[in-house]
Parts: sequence; C-alpha cells; structure tokens
Amino acid sequence: MQFATLTRSILLDLQSKGYNILTSKNRIDDENPTWYPISVPNVWDYLLQLDSKTNVLSFQEPAVLVIEDALLNAEDEQLDGEVFIEDDHYLRLNQRLHIYNQYYQFVANPEVYDFSFDPQRLIIRNYALHTGDHSMYLDYLQLHYPEHVAVGMNDLESLTRSLICLDATQAHKWFMMHNVAVVESDIWVCDEDAILKVLAVRGDDHTWHISGDTDELIYNLIAPQDVLPMHDLFWIDTRVR
Repeated sequence: MQFATLTRSILLDLQSKGYNILTSKNRIDDENPTWYPISVPNVWDYLLQLDSKTNVLSFQEPAVLVIEDALLNAEDEQLDGEVFIEDDHYLRLNQRLHIYNQYYQFVANPEVYDFSFDPQRLIIRNYALHTGDHSMYLDYLQLHYPEHVAVGMNDLESLTRSLICLDATQAHKWFMMHNVAVVESDIWVCDEDAILKVLAVRGDDHTWHISGDTDELIYNLIAPQDVLPMHDLFWIDTRVR
C-alpha cells in the first residue's frame, strides 16, 4: 500500500482493476488532493446522488474525478495530487528483476547486453509505464546509456500518452479494426503486465516467422488470436506504425 503521484498510467492501472471514480476528502479547489479509488455500479447515478447530498445538507463540494473522463481529456501535467494504491508495483519490479536475472545473468555479465536488447532496461521501462514514475528509468539510462537518454525518454513519454488497457473483447475488436497481424511484447508475453506493440499489419510485405515459443522472456512475437486467451486484460501500445 502506498501513495503515488496521480498520472495517466496510474489511472489506466486503476481502471484495469475495476475502479471508475477517484474521491477525496479535500475540497474540489484544493491544489494537491489526496485521492482514493472506488468502484460504483453506475457513475452517473453516483454523481447525481453526490450532488443531491451536497445541495440538501450544504456540504462543501468534494473533489471527485471520473477516471474515464480524465483519461479522455487530461494529460499528466493537468492531473494534481496523490492517489492511494494497494498494488505494490515496486515489489513486483524486484521480483521480476530477480527472475529475469536468473535467466539472463545481466548483473554478472552487463557487457553482453546493449540498449536494443537489455532485459533490465525493459523491466524498468515497464515499471515506469505502469506506475507513472519515470525517475528510475531516467536514472538507468543516464547511468548505462547516456547517449540514448533523449530518445529513450521521449519514447517513454509518447507511449505513456498512447497506452491503453482493454479486456479481451475490446482487444479483439481493436486488433481487427487495425488489421493487426503480429504483436511484440516488451517483457514475457504471459506476464499480465506485458505491453504489446503492433509489429505488423495484414498486407505488409515482410513475412514474420512466429514460432509460438514463449521461453524467451522479452520481445515475444505472437499473433493476436494467440495472445487473447492468455489474459483478462491487455496493455496495448496504440502507436501503429
């Protein structure tokens, strides 16, 4: 359990867990509210009931944020305050680093890896995208790949704005609408936090060979119809190139 700066990444993560409202004990005009996520059966009914209570009982108008509206209309710099979250992404980060290091031995053999194929970098980047905390990724780039800091951070900011989370039905429709033929995961495709990038669409000249082997823990290539049964929710990079 922790407090995290409110960002679009945090909102997406909360939405994926079924939350649809952020509420705060602060007043609506407070500059740095403390938010608490809740899930209500009907957002519109909840807002009407809340408005009725404030009118009848002369309450001060509370701070309420509809997650879907915020994702549609707000960028990170327009979001204020901190949000209470129960999911410990930092614990998962450390567990993932330990497991991947056992497989790739990147701590003992850092010279084997470069910017384009660095499991540790991808794990930290994935953490940054899910939490909205970009500082660790920036520190990692500055330490290991100073020549890639500008490009790496620009890409991270771009993906933060483009990242969506969909259920299986929504993901299937999205893949069909964009004629997606192949997606590539950042971390292991079987991991619920994996972010999928569109690698090819139907009609591309290049032929991609998909082995179906998910033993590799990064950059898994897979067809949309094969990835859909793996999860309930899918994190998708919507930047179709």
